[in-house]
Amino acid sequence: MKKPRTLHFAAAGAFISLMLAVAGHRMDSAIPATHLEQQVLYNWLALILSPASFLLRLTDPDAPIVPSVSFAAAVIALNALWYAAARHLYLVLARPAPRPALASVAGSASSLASPRGTPSERLADRYEHRLSAEQTNSLTPHDAESVVLAESTSR
Repeated sequence: MKKPRTLHFAAAGAFISLMLAVAGHRMDSAIPATHLEQQVLYNWLALILSPASFLLRLTDPDAPIVPSVSFAAAVIALNALWYAAARHLYLVLARPAPRPALASVAGSASSLASPRGTPSERLADRYEHRLSAEQTNSLTPHDAESVVLAESTSR
């Protein structure tokens, strides 16, 4: 598991919670009352992007959106953990199934190579394939090279 990537997800969750806390504090301190549409939009954003903020406010929805600094710190920490857990769950669920070994396939080296090589590896494989086809045809190695290069530039 890549820990730096998980830390990036946790930092993104903390940043999103911080931004929603700032927006909520601004909505709380507005001199004229904020419009209902803005509060509904904020609640939907908090539910989708910062579930900890939304769930901690369920007991008293008419209370201030961000009652204290400790509330904001708790929301930021819980949301960071939520995003890190979501990343870890994604890695567990989206892990590709292991492929069977290709050793039983006819023993050519090109069949054992990964189909997802770098572009230079794929170009070299095509060049080798053209050279092996050249032995049966009358293509010169220079012609095979120009055909492979022309195919690679046309893609």
